[in-house]
Amino acid sequence: MLLLVFSAGALAEDKMQLTASQKEAVSQVKSQAMKERQYLMNECKHIVTQVAGLQESVKSIEGDKAKALAAQVDDLQSTVKALQAQLLKAPRYFDDPLADPLRP
Repeated sequence: MLLLVFSAGALAEDKMQLTASQKEAVSQVKSQAMKERQYLMNECKHIVTQVAGLQESVKSIEGDKAKALAAQVDDLQSTVKALQAQLLKAPRYFDDPLADPLRP
């Protein structure tokens, strides 16, 4: 009986270890995800710059429509900044895939 308990524990521990091919696959996925994340961060910087220029242009326009446009541009700026903040967070899944809470 005791042997059965120890073997079940060892088997469960082996399931938590990644094989060499799994480690390589995780490494490749992590590398690709980091490249995509960096690309998106660069695009966000570009968009932030363009929106800032658009905000300056809208300020020179007068009227009710200009106010509505300014509100939309401000909303766009805040959305892009929120996306940028999300991209700056470390993607924790790739740091330790075995710690994924969704994994059984």
